[in-house]
Amino acid sequence: MKKVAILSSVHIALDNRVFYREARSLKRAGYDVTLIAVHPHDEIKDGVHILGLPRVARWQRPLLWPRLLRRALETDADIYHFHDPELLLMTPWLRLITGKPTIYDVHEAYPDFIRVKDYMPAWVRYPIAWVFGWLEPVLARLQSALVFADDQIAANFEGVDRPKTTLFNFPARSFVAEAVEATETVDRRDPVILHLGGHERNRGTRLMVEAFHRVRSQLPDARLLLVGHFMPPELEQELRQQIAHCGVDRAVSITGRVPFEEIGTHLKRPSVGWVPWQPVPKNQKNIPTKLFEYMAYGLPVVSSNLDSTRPFVHDAENGYLVVADDPEAHAEALVKLLRNPGRARAMGRRGQRLVETRYNWGEMEERLLALYQELLA
Repeated sequence: MKKVAILSSVHIALDNRVFYREARSLKRAGYDVTLIAVHPHDEIKDGVHILGLPRVARWQRPLLWPRLLRRALETDADIYHFHDPELLLMTPWLRLITGKPTIYDVHEAYPDFIRVKDYMPAWVRYPIAWVFGWLEPVLARLQSALVFADDQIAANFEGVDRPKTTLFNFPARSFVAEAVEATETVDRRDPVILHLGGHERNRGTRLMVEAFHRVRSQLPDARLLLVGHFMPPELEQELRQQIAHCGVDRAVSITGRVPFEEIGTHLKRPSVGWVPWQPVPKNQKNIPTKLFEYMAYGLPVVSSNLDSTRPFVHDAENGYLVVADDPEAHAEALVKLLRNPGRARAMGRRGQRLVETRYNWGEMEERLLALYQELLA
């Protein structure tokens, strides 16, 4: 049985892409999978061996690298698959020591991602983004293969002559099947607008409150459910202050981060899924995973009209595309769906059908396994 070691000092072990998509796919295919990532303890979950790393402050992550390298070497893996750009500095040594292939899994267009990091002063972000944009493809040439989360990311590595594949973050077939089953018995949706996933300024946190305030002025029963963490953490307090200032605090629920296994409980009852991302370069490239989770649970989508969302949200079919930075446009689309539950259900069913037939992990799993077979051959 071939051994795989999946490595990350940034992502939690039960990350949607890292564990629920890739690690479980490899385990089902017969690989012996060890996942070394942020986790409170060592355990075996769904047949995957998880070796936990502590969660540390951003500046302390390099201190984890010797431990990560040691545990990686102890797995004696046949392939090492890593998910953090900073590990580009460590994995060439891993490949040199072991003689085994390494795979760099690129989740983001990182130079664009760096430019919107709120915890950095703007004068620092831009030079770092420029340097990283030059350095990342150079270091990627030292890897055995590359995996991308979307085609826009892949375009940044066209000049890197390595085996490559793109694995879109479509939901696993098991997730889609559970979603379809869970929604078959839902006869009524609540007048709730759901925003699922991380909350960041570039993802439209302020716009959400402004737009929802307009929705409430027309539909006093409407509510807003925010499920996910805040980045930076102090953004949560800023948002709560804005919510109170607009007088909608009794209509907004904030859960914080929830485990992936629990998100279905928050997806079953709302009427609308919302993607208010703003038109910064990063968001024009990276596809919101929440789109497909909404659609799997039969939710029509109101989404910012971006290059990243336009291929998947078909206006007036499975949702509405609106001007990204216009709170009035967002509010108008949300009200339209909340006022017409029959139309909303029909649009939600069309979206669910798209995920069942096209936007699921089935084909992505085949691509992943084909890349592994190529490297091991």
